[in-house]
Amino acid sequence: MRLFAWNRQPASEQSRLSKAELAGKLAAIDKTQAVIEFDLDGYVQMANDKFLETFGYTLDEVVGQHHRMFVDPAEHDSADYARFWQKLQSGQYDSGRYRRIRRDGREVWLQASYNPILAPDGSPVKVVKYATDVTDEQRRSDDSAGQLAAISKVQAIAEFDLDGTILGANALFLGAMGYDEAEIIGRHHAMFMPPENRKTATYAEFWRRLGSGIYDAGQYRRVGKGGREVWIEASYNPIFDAEGRPFKVVKYATDITRRVLAAQKLRIAVQGLSENAGRASQANELAQAACQVAEAGGRTVKDVVSTMGAISDSSRRIADIIGVMDGIAFQTNILALNAAVEAARAGGHGKGFAVVAAEVRSLAQNSAAAAKEIKSLITTSVQQIERGASLVHSAGSTMDDIVESSRRVTEIMAEVVDVSLTQSSTLGGVTEDLTQMNGAGAPARLAH
Repeated sequence: MRLFAWNRQPASEQSRLSKAELAGKLAAIDKTQAVIEFDLDGYVQMANDKFLETFGYTLDEVVGQHHRMFVDPAEHDSADYARFWQKLQSGQYDSGRYRRIRRDGREVWLQASYNPILAPDGSPVKVVKYATDVTDEQRRSDDSAGQLAAISKVQAIAEFDLDGTILGANALFLGAMGYDEAEIIGRHHAMFMPPENRKTATYAEFWRRLGSGIYDAGQYRRVGKGGREVWIEASYNPIFDAEGRPFKVVKYATDITRRVLAAQKLRIAVQGLSENAGRASQANELAQAACQVAEAGGRTVKDVVSTMGAISDSSRRIADIIGVMDGIAFQTNILALNAAVEAARAGGHGKGFAVVAAEVRSLAQNSAAAAKEIKSLITTSVQQIERGASLVHSAGSTMDDIVESSRRVTEIMAEVVDVSLTQSSTLGGVTEDLTQMNGAGAPARLAH
């Protein structure tokens, strides 16, 4: 009904209302936006308070000045700047985000449009610029872009749709996985998964959680081009729109393949060292047993040396006794000779005594001969016993050296065992630290 009533109003009234409405709209724009007018050559004709406040000028300082006063001097004589005004002079508008310069030399970023105003015949007569100061927004955007650029230099980055379809990846990600970008765009994240994990419920749940806005982080085993194993430390980050709804997933990752493989090699080395320490411990036990045997042998040799010394002493005493017996035989022989002489003097009365004296002399001679033979044998035996005692004594000294060497070997083996066990324990701790650094739960991430 209102529209009908409006249409029945006189043309003059409609024109008045239209002008009032237009004036109201322009006033509203003037309150919220920076507005400036230029002639077709770019010279300032008018600027509102919002514009002057944004750039730090007064109206008198800008009217009659060229638009280039707001432009970086490096752009004044550029071909792009000349084409910019040629475009406006031809009646074409231009819009976008522009970097401009304040009176104090600081930069200002404007979201603006340059709008040629046309005469009734369609020819442009001036240019009106409507602008909004977006400097803070631009700086935040530059800061975010700078941070992302810095991150992109040191981390592998990939973007996915909520269902896991690959949207893009940076050079570090492509290098880590061994692909060109054209080989992965539009394909599913599953191409990087071990084949046995691609169809699992755990993997499906992984993407369901990301799709619902829940991030995931940890260490993951992946498969690069050609089936090459790749380990990454990564976070999968859902990105939300203005209404808080996730619309894509960005993955930030670091290639830790070399670190993981080094930890695995170290773990194997530690296991080998532990086994060596065990064998060294067994060798130490054997060395201790050998040392005990050597010590027992040493004691036995000392006993033998002592016994041989006693035998040697006994042999000397026997030799001395044999010497006494030889002396007795000699004296007996002398007595027998004397008896024979006396028997001869006695004549017939001494015949019986002469026979006895002869027998005694014969016995004495036989005893002397036997004593000499026994003495010779005993002397030889004593010499052999003394040589044996000397050898046994030498063996005893050698055995003492062996016992001392065995004891030293045992001590060294004990030190080796202690050092091996300490190294094994220390390297085991280092391996555990590396394992924790690499993510103790890494195997549990295989399905992710």
